[in-house]
Amino acid sequence: MQAISDRMTHWLRTPDRLIPWQEETAGDGQPMSSADTRVSVIVGVCQQDPERWREFDAIYRPMLLSYLCKRGLNEFEADDVVQDIFVKLLGKIHTYDRDRCQFRSWLFGLAHNTLIDRARRQAAYAKALDGWVVHVLRATLSESVRMAEEWVKIHRERILEHALEQIRVRTSSNVWACFEQRLLRNRPAATIAAELKMEPNAVYVYASRVLKQVRDVCDEFDEDISHAFESGLSGRR
Repeated sequence: MQAISDRMTHWLRTPDRLIPWQEETAGDGQPMSSADTRVSVIVGVCQQDPERWREFDAIYRPMLLSYLCKRGLNEFEADDVVQDIFVKLLGKIHTYDRDRCQFRSWLFGLAHNTLIDRARRQAAYAKALDGWVVHVLRATLSESVRMAEEWVKIHRERILEHALEQIRVRTSSNVWACFEQRLLRNRPAATIAAELKMEPNAVYVYASRVLKQVRDVCDEFDEDISHAFESGLSGRR
């Protein structure tokens, strides 16, 4: 998945490497977007939409568990903290302002403060600092920055993975092959076209359409994939 993520991100950051293409329009000259017809998952959670909340839980619970386990919590401790995070999130989600910050940053602040609260309670109960508790409560500035960077990486990877999964199931095999083989595998368009029995230009067009759909799904989670895994792209041309 990492290799595919790096390749995918490279193309997301350099769309001009495709070909000039006309976006599909909604009939009024305006570009179509899946976000135009599908309410953002985050907005749905703000509106307490049960369906959106289930989708949110399915995506963010594993993400948060992964982050917390990297902090040294065991599975049961991490699960308890995630429950605390979700309780706080439901009470504060209405305060989220997309114009002020990305959702992942807002959620990280909420999750980090919840983790600190749990660490303080645990330290008071045990009357000692030990294990993950000491690392959380005595984190240096550089360690705090590293934790934030780890969260950004986890978030971007998971949202990109989710976007690819969502688009794959509603895309024809030939169209997906154009996207996967051209953008993720970096194979020549002429080779792909010959295998799929189509014109090379069609490979670029189909790949571009899928790329746009992936971007739209990522945008539902307020995630800009354009700079994802940037550290792994240094030196790319």
